[in-house]
Amino acid sequence: MNLNHNLYLFAQAFAMLLLTTISYDANAQKQPVKYVNNYIGTGSEGNTYPGAQAPFGMISVSPSTNFADYDNAMARSGYKYTQPDIRGFGLTHFSGVGCHAMQDLLLMPVQGELDVSPVNNRDAYKSSFSHADEKCSPGLYQAKLNDYNIGIKFTATQRSSIGLINFNGNQIPSVLFEPTNSANNISAGRLHIDAKHSRISGYITTGGFCWRDPALLPYTIYFVAEFDKPLLRHGFWKDNDKQAEGDSISGRNIAAYFTFAADAKKVHIKTAISFVSVENAILNMNKEIPNWNLEQTYQQTLISWKKYLNKITVNGGTEDQKTIFYTAVYHNLLQPNVFDDVNGEYSGFDFKTHQVVQGHHKYVNFSMWDTYRTTANLQAILAPAEASDMVQSLLLDAQQGGAFPNWSMNNEEYGVMNGYSAFPFIANLYAFGARNFDLQAVKEMMKKVSMNYYGCQGRHGWLNIEDYKKLGYVPVDKNGFGVSMTEEYGVDDYAIAKICMAAGDQASAKYYLNRSQNVFNLYNPTSGFIQGKNANGDFIANVTDTTSKGYNEGNAIQYLWSVPHSISKLIIKAGGKKQMENRLDHFMSRIEIGWAPDKPYFWMGNEPCFGAAFVYNYLQTPWKTQYQVHRMANNYYKNTIDGLPGDDDVGAMSALYVFCAIGVYPYLPAEGGFTLSGPIFNQVTINLDHHKKIIVRAAGAGLKNPYIKSLLINGKATTKLWINWSDLNKGATLNFNMSASANKNWGASLADVPPSY
Repeated sequence: MNLNHNLYLFAQAFAMLLLTTISYDANAQKQPVKYVNNYIGTGSEGNTYPGAQAPFGMISVSPSTNFADYDNAMARSGYKYTQPDIRGFGLTHFSGVGCHAMQDLLLMPVQGELDVSPVNNRDAYKSSFSHADEKCSPGLYQAKLNDYNIGIKFTATQRSSIGLINFNGNQIPSVLFEPTNSANNISAGRLHIDAKHSRISGYITTGGFCWRDPALLPYTIYFVAEFDKPLLRHGFWKDNDKQAEGDSISGRNIAAYFTFAADAKKVHIKTAISFVSVENAILNMNKEIPNWNLEQTYQQTLISWKKYLNKITVNGGTEDQKTIFYTAVYHNLLQPNVFDDVNGEYSGFDFKTHQVVQGHHKYVNFSMWDTYRTTANLQAILAPAEASDMVQSLLLDAQQGGAFPNWSMNNEEYGVMNGYSAFPFIANLYAFGARNFDLQAVKEMMKKVSMNYYGCQGRHGWLNIEDYKKLGYVPVDKNGFGVSMTEEYGVDDYAIAKICMAAGDQASAKYYLNRSQNVFNLYNPTSGFIQGKNANGDFIANVTDTTSKGYNEGNAIQYLWSVPHSISKLIIKAGGKKQMENRLDHFMSRIEIGWAPDKPYFWMGNEPCFGAAFVYNYLQTPWKTQYQVHRMANNYYKNTIDGLPGDDDVGAMSALYVFCAIGVYPYLPAEGGFTLSGPIFNQVTINLDHHKKIIVRAAGAGLKNPYIKSLLINGKATTKLWINWSDLNKGATLNFNMSASANKNWGASLADVPPSY
C-alpha cells in the first residue's frame, strides 16, 4: 500500500470537493440585486431607463440620449440604448410610458468654450459615449463622455443625489444647467446662483405628456444643486444671449453655466428636488446626503434595494431567466414615487402645501389603467406598507382634487386611457394585503365618483356616466371608445362592489355587482362580439375580428376576452366552451408585439390582452394555459435591450412576467387569489412582511416541461385551478410536478374551474 500516494489522491479529491463547494456557495449566495440588468427594455421596446434611483425615489439621475429619436416616438423615458450620444442627465423619469415625459432639470458636464446657447438646443453640448465605459445597477449609474474626456458617476437617495465628475482633459471644466431640454420644455422658471456656496437653486414649471405644451397641466419643481469646488465663473443664457453678470434669471428660455478652475479635476455635485419649496429641497439634500461621500451614499441605497429585492428569491432556471425575473421585480419598485419631503410636506392636488402623517409617505405617478392588472398585486405582496400609503395617497388626491385620479403625473391629473382604473387598482391592493388606509372614506369616495361626473381637478371623471346609468352602456356614437369604456366600467363596478363588501356596505355591493354586468348589454349574439352600440340601441354593422370602432388601442377580438370578472358568463353567452376554445385557439396561434391594434391575434404588449391565455382555465383545458404562458415567458422576455414585448408601462409588463414565472396569475380583479399556470423555476420563495413564507417548488421545471402533472398544496393533492391569497398569506408550500407532456385530466373538471361572477 502506497500511503503517500493515497494521501495525495485524497488531498486532490478533497481540494476538488472544496472548490466545488465554494463555487456552488458563491452561486447560491449571489444576491438578487446582482442579477438586475438595467438595460432590459432600453431598446426598441420597453421605454425603461438605466439611471440611479432609490426604491420609489422622487429623484432619478439618468442620461438623456439624442433628442432626434423622439421624433420617431421612441426613447420616451429619455434613454435609448442604440443612440450614440448623451445630451444631459435628467433628475425625474417615468418608466416605460407610451409617450415621453419628465426628464426634468438636465445637467451636462462639458470641457471647452461655451460659445453656443443650450436653450431649446438639445444637441448643443451632446457627447458620444460607449457602452463599454457605461455601468448601471440599482442605485448607480456611470459613464464616460467621450467628446469631453469626462467620467461621471451618480447615486441617489429618495429625494437627493450625489455625483462625481472627473474632468480628465486640459480644457476649461464646466457644468451646464439646461431646464428647457426636458421632455416637454418648460413654461416658466427661475435660476439663482449663490457663488459663495457653489450652489444653484430655483424652480421650473413644466408639464405636458405626449408632446403637449408644458403650460398645459403644469407642475412646479423646486431644486438645488451644490458643488464641492469653488466657482471660477458663472452665468446664464436667455434665449441665445449669454449673460456673464448677475446672480438670477427668470423666464421660459433660460439656462445656466458654472465654470471651475483648470485644476478642478474631480468635482462632486449634490442635487435635490422638492415640489414644495427651494428651502425644502435644501432640507432634503442636507438631511439625506450630509457629506460628500458618494460611496457611502450608494451603499445606503444598495441596502434599500436589497431589502425589497430579497423579498422574493428564485432557484433553478437559467442565469438569463434569473436576470429577467429580478429585473422585472426591480421595474416594479421604481414607481409610484415618494412625493413628500423629509419634513413631511407635500404639494397636494389642490396645489396647497399639506403635511403627511408621520411614519407614512405621499405617493404620486400612477398609470393605473396599465398597472391595476399586475403591478398593484405584486406591490401589495412585496411592499404592503408602501402599497397602503399609495391607497391613502389616492384618497388624499380625491379629497383635495375632487375625485380619484386615473393617470396622474406628480400632482396633476392627465386623464389618459379609458375607464376609472383607480378603483380596481385600489381594490387589488386591498385584496392582496395592503389595508392600512381609511377603508370607509375610500368606499364613500368611490360611491360618490361612480354616480356622478366628478373628475379629479375637473378632468376625466366617469365619462358618459348618465348614459351608462340610463342605457347600461356607453354608446359608441357619443364616445368613440364606448366598448372599451363599458368593459372597463364593468371591472370598475366589480372593484367598487368588493370594497363595499369589505367595508360592510352590502346594499351598495349588490348594486355595483349588478351594474358590473352592464358589459353584456354590448354583447351581440349575431356577431359574437362585445361591440359598439348606438344610443338608440342599434348595434353597429359589419363587426369582425379587426374592427377598431369602439375600442381604445385594440379591436373586437382583442377586447372580447377583457371581461375578467365575468368570463364564465361570457363563455355561456358566446356559444359555450368548445366554440370559445376554438376562437381562443385561433387568437393565441400568433403572438403580436409592438403596435398591433389591427391584428386579429394576441397582442402581448397591450394590457387588455394580458389575461387571455388564462381563459383556457375557464374552458376546462388548463394545459393550453400552461403551454401558452410558458411560451410567453420563455420566448418574448429576454435578457437583452429589446427584452420586453412592449412598453413596460410603469412595471405592468414586467409584473406579468413575474407572475408567469411563478406560475400564478391574479386573473380575477379585486379578488385575493391566483389562477395557475405552472412555474418556470425549481423554487420561488416569497418572504412576507409578517415573517411567513410562500414556497413554490416545481420538480422538473424547465424550458421543455411546461405542463402541470400534479400539485400538492401544504402536502395535500389538489386539481383546483384557483388558490386564495388568504390561504397563501398564512404561509404555504406549493409542490408542482412539471412534465413535457400534457396531463389533460389534471384541472380539467368543472369543479376545478376558477371563480367567476
